[in-house]
Amino acid sequence: MEAQISHNKYVDEFLSAKQKDSFAFFKEKFEELYNNPLYRHKFVLISGNELLGIFDTHENAMKYAVIKYRPGEYIVQELIKDDEVVNFLYPALAI
Repeated sequence: MEAQISHNKYVDEFLSAKQKDSFAFFKEKFEELYNNPLYRHKFVLISGNELLGIFDTHENAMKYAVIKYRPGEYIVQELIKDDEVVNFLYPALAI
């Protein structure tokens, strides 16, 4: 069964071309990554067609990303299916 991955079409106007490519790569690789129990519910850092890292928290992924990459060059996505419930909140990160 293929995972349902939400994507708001209105978000496209705010994404760079590289971020759009990164999201397409994420959707392409989602099942492979999600099916690895070590990666499930982790946060992936992606730039274009390259997986740059897997992190336990959104905050750690963003801290790493803002040090290493310029804005618009990457995305951070959680490896979670749409029908799963998340029972925690992420702190806001001011950049």
